[in-house]
Amino acid sequence: MKWNNKLMSALAIMMTTVSIMMQSTEVYAAEQILPSGVESVQLEEKINVYVEEHRDTTTGMAVAVFDSADELLEKYYGYVDVENQIAVTQDSVFEWGSTTKLLVWVSVMQLYEQGKIELDADICSYLPERFLTNLSYDTPVTMLNLMNHNAGFQEGYVDLMVTDADYISSLEEALRKHEPAQIYEPGTVTAYSNWGVALAGLIVEQVSGKSFGKYVHENIFEPLQMEHCAVSMDLSDNEWVQQKRKELQCYTTKGDLIPNCFYYITLYPAGMCTSTLEDFEKFAAALLREDTALLKHTETWETLFTPSAYYGESGIPLNCHGFWMVPFGVQTFGHGGNTVGCSSYLLLDREDHIGVVVMTNQSGEKVYNRDMMELIFGKYERSNYTDNDEIPFGGFRTTRTVRKGPFKVMSLSYGGIDAEDERSLWIYDDSGKRSKIVFAYEDQIQTSLPLFLMEVGLVFLWIAAFGFLAVSLLVHGIVILVRRVRGKAYVKKKLGLWSTAAALLQLNILLFLILVMYNVSHYALGDTYIWMFAMIGVFAIVMGVLCVYGIIQNNKGDKQLLKVRQRVFNNITAVFLMVAVVNVLYWNLFMFWEV
Repeated sequence: MKWNNKLMSALAIMMTTVSIMMQSTEVYAAEQILPSGVESVQLEEKINVYVEEHRDTTTGMAVAVFDSADELLEKYYGYVDVENQIAVTQDSVFEWGSTTKLLVWVSVMQLYEQGKIELDADICSYLPERFLTNLSYDTPVTMLNLMNHNAGFQEGYVDLMVTDADYISSLEEALRKHEPAQIYEPGTVTAYSNWGVALAGLIVEQVSGKSFGKYVHENIFEPLQMEHCAVSMDLSDNEWVQQKRKELQCYTTKGDLIPNCFYYITLYPAGMCTSTLEDFEKFAAALLREDTALLKHTETWETLFTPSAYYGESGIPLNCHGFWMVPFGVQTFGHGGNTVGCSSYLLLDREDHIGVVVMTNQSGEKVYNRDMMELIFGKYERSNYTDNDEIPFGGFRTTRTVRKGPFKVMSLSYGGIDAEDERSLWIYDDSGKRSKIVFAYEDQIQTSLPLFLMEVGLVFLWIAAFGFLAVSLLVHGIVILVRRVRGKAYVKKKLGLWSTAAALLQLNILLFLILVMYNVSHYALGDTYIWMFAMIGVFAIVMGVLCVYGIIQNNKGDKQLLKVRQRVFNNITAVFLMVAVVNVLYWNLFMFWEV
């Protein structure tokens, strides 16, 4: 009887326990409704189905979803090495890319909290004497300008990523070597700048007295127990990560192998961090919590996520002290990243206390780093943010470009609004000195009609010059060949040789420009460009001399000696030579010392 009583009591306790667990599960499920409307318990199935739908273009992917207290999902898919069938696991490492920049901003906020950095102070007070030499405006550059990417620096294309280990230098040396020109007044336009972020990293070094890598290890990695994370240029600050990175192969969005995809990022605070998904999640989860171990005071955490820049006059947050607002069904804050072969995203929904981190070994990947986020945060609807659908007419040029130096030709990137792009949040803002379309990461500023027509016209004429002189060179060659086949001697003419030389010079410049574009896309060292732009400058001088020579020869002496057709041809050649020279001068293609 006693045994039966004990058994009944035990069963009663078990039933009570099961009942509590069921109630607890039901409460948890009811509370964990994601912003997208998906229940957290259904999320794994949803993502599994999503991955299966994109299996043909997926190589490797790792994702974690969490709230301010618990992890809701951690999943690994595909392979870090497709050819050798090495699966993505908890021990796999991926590159953060530009998400590394968040380490810089957290470091800055820590020093701000300690009273060592003022966000609105002139950054020159934190830098070595006479460090910034290319400033064009009296308006001081502040840390907030660096955080908001509106310090006014032009884009840099040289030596950002290199394959030569001998090229490794200190952060200060890398910044000094390629200081960009300041082409906008601070605070007026957004122009994403890797150099500006790395400059903030140098300020962390100067203020703390430690290298940026050492500072991050001591003040971010160690407090969060991020033991599988490296941030130095060669990943030597974590030998385990350095070795695991060698297992990682990288692929295009179509799944094609990208050989030799490891690059040293010279401005390493802007994009070098490499870690496991678990460590990436630890960092993101710490940012989501008000009582974060990264900061001592709640007020600092609140300041970090207070908007520091807006979409024009709309009141819609653009940036929160380095964290971009990324619109979905709800506002999220975070950062994405891309390297030569990896992509990542860190997104935080502070309203619903939900966060996501995702990592892939595919370059420029968007299926998971953007589209999949709709499963968690809901789908972006422009009408949720603004009803401003006006598409202004005119020439708009991206601010993330070059306007001084031999890469100025890159500023021909005129754009506008893609009416079919339903994912993009933009605001047309005409409240400043010049109208602009405000996007995340970079604005598009409206250029004057005369400037737009002049630049487009110059390039159009240059293309016409290339075509005309290429055809004339071809015709000249055919004439010589035909005369030789017929056994006739070729009569050398000064102006005939002159036009041939003009055509060859033009074609050589075209060849060099093609080489420049090729090397930009393949991350060539800066020294490679120096001799190219130097040769373009030499060609421009020779073409100028030839132009003057041709005009003089064409118009001196008895004009009857030259047929009218020949004179017209020579004059056209001279004009096109001058067009080429003007283009070289206007686009600064001779400024090899500015590389």
